[in-house]
Amino acid sequence: PHSSMAKNNIAVRDSNKGLAKKAASIAKMFASKRSRPLFVLIHNIDGVGLRNRFAQDAIATLTTNSRKDGSPMIRIVASVDNVNSAMVLWSPQVVHKFDWAWKKVHTYRPYLEEVKGLPNTESSKKVKKNKGNQKPGAATAILKVLAYLAPRHTEVLQGLAALQLSNSSNSVSYNILRDDCMKKMLTSSDTQLRNIIKELSDHNMMGSEKDDEGIEQTFIPSTIPLQDILDWKLNQPTF
Repeated sequence: PHSSMAKNNIAVRDSNKGLAKKAASIAKMFASKRSRPLFVLIHNIDGVGLRNRFAQDAIATLTTNSRKDGSPMIRIVASVDNVNSAMVLWSPQVVHKFDWAWKKVHTYRPYLEEVKGLPNTESSKKVKKNKGNQKPGAATAILKVLAYLAPRHTEVLQGLAALQLSNSSNSVSYNILRDDCMKKMLTSSDTQLRNIIKELSDHNMMGSEKDDEGIEQTFIPSTIPLQDILDWKLNQPTF
């Protein structure tokens, strides 16, 4: 049985290596017959179906092997959902092949649709067990967004969750949150914190409003379990 399994693994590796060879052959043939470049648009190049080194190497091979007169005839235009894609998805060799020109084009829209199909995490399993007037499906999807946020945003959100739990309140004044973030060296200015709050609000993970006394209050919506946010590990794998 072990020998059979080893042969299967070798066959898979050989098949995947062949993928890059086929991509190189296609790219060279394309370049020899075309005078104008082809632009390939890939939405979410870090999606589940492409989230492996063989697929990424094959895509990169298409562009690096299609050069004609010094310029690639196959050019990749792609978007990523995970801000850490460059660190966790591509090796230095693949990055060199892609030769990306990076542009930040935020949509400022929640990732709920993108993460609905992701595998359940421990946190999402807890959400399903919670009772009350929560909507488990929505809470589960929102919690999965944590995997796609910048670490600093997650730390600010966890700080707010801790403050809400420690005070047994539904909200925390903006000034208290600001002082807590500066104390923990999460933010260095009011502008930086407000930008983070805006992004979290755009993802429906945080809100702010003024109370009857005109004091700005910040809060995590009641549909999101605060303890699950605190239990989220910043270094937990997302790929």
